Amino acid sequence: MSDKRLRILVLSDGFSQPAYKPRLRILCEWLQQQGHHVHVLCEKADELSFAHNYPIDEIALYKGGMADWTVKNIGTMLFNWKERAFQRAVEKRIKGKTYDLIFCTSFHTFPLRSANRIGAKLHLPVVLDIRDMTEQAPANRFLYLSHHASWLRPFAELYLAQNLRRRNKELARATAVTTVSPWHNDLIRRLTGQTHVTTIYNGYDAQCFKPRDTPSTRFSIVYTGKVFPSPQQEPGLLFAALKQLNISPKQLSVDWYIDATSEALIRQQAKEANVEAWMNYHGQIPQSEIVTKLHEASVCLVLTSRANDTNGHGKMTTKFFEALGVEKPVLCVESDEECLASVIRNTHAGLSATNAQEVADFLQAKYTEWQQKGFTRQAVDLQQKALFSRQAQAMQWIQIFREIAE
Repeated sequence: MSDKRLRILVLSDGFSQPAYKPRLRILCEWLQQQGHHVHVLCEKADELSFAHNYPIDEIALYKGGMADWTVKNIGTMLFNWKERAFQRAVEKRIKGKTYDLIFCTSFHTFPLRSANRIGAKLHLPVVLDIRDMTEQAPANRFLYLSHHASWLRPFAELYLAQNLRRRNKELARATAVTTVSPWHNDLIRRLTGQTHVTTIYNGYDAQCFKPRDTPSTRFSIVYTGKVFPSPQQEPGLLFAALKQLNISPKQLSVDWYIDATSEALIRQQAKEANVEAWMNYHGQIPQSEIVTKLHEASVCLVLTSRANDTNGHGKMTTKFFEALGVEKPVLCVESDEECLASVIRNTHAGLSATNAQEVADFLQAKYTEWQQKGFTRQAVDLQQKALFSRQAQAMQWIQIFREIAE
């Protein structure tokens, strides 16, 4: 393989809080560290509060206000205004510059078209990365719309169908496609006929999420982030298991680092299950503090549900990978019985649970370990674990980039 230093034009949707696209950020950081040149152009979103050693040019497409938003979104439905406007802005900013390839990442459809059109004009290969697909949760398809205005609902089905046609066309045109799970990979191949599709999972930042044995005075089951209502996430197996264990709330707690909406949801569910005594609520914490909370955890909780068209498919939550990085026992309830369960099994990361008894047995075993040591440490498969570091995944992309650039 050539060791040529590549010049990569990166196109993306906007960087938004709280995580600011770790999949893209760490890829760009690693490319720069390996001596490649990265130039990112994206839609303007939230203020960029993270450090970066590569240029990011933000392009503001909306002026603000309902009238501006409405006119431009109607234009996008009819004429694909947003892609065309973004493409023009990008072309102005890169005029006179030279690149070896284009990499584009999207959570839905934007800016896939811009990447392919600019690639065709400049005779450059294009790698498209798709992070989410509407089909992974058909029952929640309206979440892919950026609006919830009731008067626009009659147009929603048309809007979604049009965007899926556009997305599939662009994925088929790309030189290569990457995506986040085997389920997404199979779907893209079926829908588009694209044969150059590679699964590159979400993962953990190996420079940040490292194991550390931190003693604690109480056995703590930790959850960070948002909680989604049933049927997307189902904590019921955990609640049922807590009542089976002979462990008092003074010795065992479920610590929720979540926003107010999520807290209200869990409070109601815990009350209905009669497990309120074990619940502790701390409010949402910044991304920079998450690794500390995971080090202090005895078990890291991941909430999912069994994969189907209502609950979703191919959901590979970053929470799992971060827990894998710090080598803490993972309790996934309830098991998706799909992609995530497979990775938990292959990495020996913990339990992907299908019933309350196995949750109780798992927690009892980890509680005994905590009593003996003052902390827990999961004996993960280190070779498998290494495959899911974002740095290793960046090397997967570099290999793809070099192959198509040559």
